Amino acid sequence: MSASIDNYLTRASFEGQTEKVEALLGYGADVNAKDRDKGTALMAASLMGHTAIVKTLLARGADVNARDQNGETALMAAAFAGQTDIVNILLKNGADVNAKDNKKETALMEAGFSGHHQIVEALLAGSADVNAKDIKKETALMASAFAGHVQIVKTLVASGAEVNAKNCMGKTPIIYASFKGHNDLVKILIASGADINVNDKFGETALMAAAFEGHFETVRILLDNDADVNALDIDGRTALQYAESKDNNGDIYILLADRTDIDQNNAHGDKIGMYALNICQHD
Repeated sequence: MSASIDNYLTRASFEGQTEKVEALLGYGADVNAKDRDKGTALMAASLMGHTAIVKTLLARGADVNARDQNGETALMAAAFAGQTDIVNILLKNGADVNAKDNKKETALMEAGFSGHHQIVEALLAGSADVNAKDIKKETALMASAFAGHVQIVKTLVASGAEVNAKNCMGKTPIIYASFKGHNDLVKILIASGADINVNDKFGETALMAAAFEGHFETVRILLDNDADVNALDIDGRTALQYAESKDNNGDIYILLADRTDIDQNNAHGDKIGMYALNICQHD
């Protein structure tokens, strides 16, 4: 009977049935019981935004830092789901702001990627590690830059986020922002000291990423800020050749060709100009 009543508690918490939760606790339900995924009633209520139930469970002794089978906590669930009030309640009740799940992701990373600015601010105010890295060495700034959340990026940078941090593949926030064509973020990162010519483990730069994805304005911004148009990746390719690899990048071809040293040899000893000839053929 105990296991059954405990299961009902988690379900009622997920569904927001406040009176039922109180009744089940009165009947002796274990406030810290875990379901088959090792989740608790507090996690369920936090994820779904049921503030009254969260308060009730905490008052009855719910473990604020309990983890499910993925290593996630109630705080992570609330941060991911954008439950600002609940994040604040959990923090006030001792939630570990820097707890990491099995992928070493934190609540700040969850909120940053999901675009929940107020939660990012609350977590930072609660001493979240702005430069924590997950299993892939990704940071909250990288996640936010990739997702295109301008205000969050500004807040993270102002809070000391490392603008030139690299993940396990050598990607940085500006490479991510350029790849996605987030022009405002590219400008913010440049103004914040981002290395515009940094390359990843494959030698790819922000300019190459933007050129390949067809982001004309991003390419222009990078060039106007002294991006190295003649940089070579590990295969000896320039940004011009990245642009050429897609048929719809004609304007970018022309923009890059005007500045590329076509007499430069790539890693195979070929002249870059051989690739630039295709520009004329496209006209």
